[in-house]
Amino acid sequence: MYKICKGIAWLVIWFLFGLEVKGLENIPKDGSAVIAANHVSWMDPVAVGVAVNRPICFMAKNELFRNSFSAWFLSSLNAFPVKRGQADRNAIRTGLGLLEKGRLVGIFPEGTRGKNGDQLSSIQSGAAFFSIKSQAPIIPVVVKGTDSLCFRRRISVTIGKPIKTKGGKRVSKEELISVNNMILQELTRLGMQEFD
Repeated sequence: MYKICKGIAWLVIWFLFGLEVKGLENIPKDGSAVIAANHVSWMDPVAVGVAVNRPICFMAKNELFRNSFSAWFLSSLNAFPVKRGQADRNAIRTGLGLLEKGRLVGIFPEGTRGKNGDQLSSIQSGAAFFSIKSQAPIIPVVVKGTDSLCFRRRISVTIGKPIKTKGGKRVSKEELISVNNMILQELTRLGMQEFD
């Protein structure tokens, strides 16, 4: 199902908007990683999923899984639910389990869609936590052009270099703040780049 939907999504994006990808070499060919992307539109996970050459298991808000059909559909696309605003143990176990298996886990650190276009809002600690606990690198990703979808308005996906963190069973507040700052700085830097 993932490959079929990715193929359809690629055709739709290519025909309606156009897609440019920079930094694809920063995605590891195998092994686990946390994909940390900015979030301004429902289209962002589609654009990132199409741009990255490996399947991504996106963390998605629990409300999207309340309908039985959407729950089946999202699960078939490797997505898993998270209850926002709380420490969701099931989501934590699922995410860490996927990383343990060498998968890519996609997280939008802003927690919800940003309202300021290219301006990043404050970010939450999910990506930092998963990286520290699993020792998986964080791959920062910036998506542009999805905030106002217009015919032939190009969508761009910029993939940054991996951010490596120190692994450990215990995760301190100081570590989370430090890693969050690194993620925010890199997403901001990538967001300032322009395509040729």
